[in-house]
Amino acid sequence: MVIKNVLVLINGKLERLDIRILNGYINSLGETIISQDREETIDFSGKIITPGFVNTHTHVGMSVLRGYAEDIPFNTWLFERILPAEERLTPEAIYYGSIVSMMEMASHGVVAFCDMYFHEEMVAQAVADFGMKAVITRGLVDSNGDDNGRLDENIKLYEKWHGYDDRIYVGLGPHAPYSCSREYLLRILDVAKSNDMLVTMHFFENAWEYERYSPEEIINLGFDKIHFIPVHCTQLRDEHLEILKNSYPSINTVSNMKLGNGIPPIVEMLKKGIKITIGTDGPASNNSQNVLFDLRTTVLSQKVKSPENFNIYEAFNSITKNGYEALRLSGGEIAVDMPADLVIFDSNHIQLQPKHKFLENLVHSFTDSVYATMVNGKFVYIDGKYPTIDAEEVLSRFSIFSKKVTGIES
Repeated sequence: MVIKNVLVLINGKLERLDIRILNGYINSLGETIISQDREETIDFSGKIITPGFVNTHTHVGMSVLRGYAEDIPFNTWLFERILPAEERLTPEAIYYGSIVSMMEMASHGVVAFCDMYFHEEMVAQAVADFGMKAVITRGLVDSNGDDNGRLDENIKLYEKWHGYDDRIYVGLGPHAPYSCSREYLLRILDVAKSNDMLVTMHFFENAWEYERYSPEEIINLGFDKIHFIPVHCTQLRDEHLEILKNSYPSINTVSNMKLGNGIPPIVEMLKKGIKITIGTDGPASNNSQNVLFDLRTTVLSQKVKSPENFNIYEAFNSITKNGYEALRLSGGEIAVDMPADLVIFDSNHIQLQPKHKFLENLVHSFTDSVYATMVNGKFVYIDGKYPTIDAEEVLSRFSIFSKKVTGIES
């Protein structure tokens, strides 16, 4: 494929270029690229292309629970509403919930995400069918060392799906320090080291977590020796940040604000050179899977202290380069030999005017759907349509399962 006459975002600036895509990768960039025999040519005059966006923490299957538990404290939300409802989630419900979440993410430029949940075999199948990239992790909890086979399930998931189609990878997902025993966390770390697996975990989202462990105690178990994505981090204090220097914190500002869990020390993280990333959290806690909305909220949460905080370049890197690094994927920029993970915008969209301030407008103004999203050179969303699925059938099935789980008409 050759994409012609497009404005390409490179190093924060727009350049008019053509792009050749070959075998899912960017083969060449230039002012004029001549199409060869059997190459599809797309004229994208009036369009802007950026690298794809990454959502570093979500629970995609939870879209069937969107709006189910609102306006209640976190402990009530989790232990009295969400966990009982999750008992009614079937593998099929998780499959269609995952597809619906990916539809929303793709319509907002997300090409890759990190998931933590259960029935992850169905999440993997949904990702395979839809065409996005994902790191999937089985949520791991135990009771006095007994995890009902969850870790074995995660290992089997790794053996079957890790590396599938250069799109699906498998990590480990201990739920949180408060839901995993010390011995269990050590077992998980041994598996991570033996298989070189990424680990992600909800990390000090609530003040009461200090009653069991300190952040240093958790990190010193060995989380500083693996590839680690700590999620939330809202209750971390400045003196704890040094221990996260080699990790990739996933900041979930909208979810944390909505559930009353606070906002992490983002500016202090940035000052220490920590590469922060952005996650939406699941649709039951955030309601939105639009990472740009989370990014803007996160930026504003820091600018309320000083307008100089969290500039647009740091912000954009948090959903592109940093996100790719966090998920251990190649990409995050438009360059030769990078995967063709692209987001296409209509340059005439009113929220993107003036065009010469595109990046500023993208971070601080844009709220709409993108024109198209491409993963490894294939469109997963374009002009309101989803080429890889039957959207009408998916939404019909999704509504059935949502009603079964919640008892509420969709």
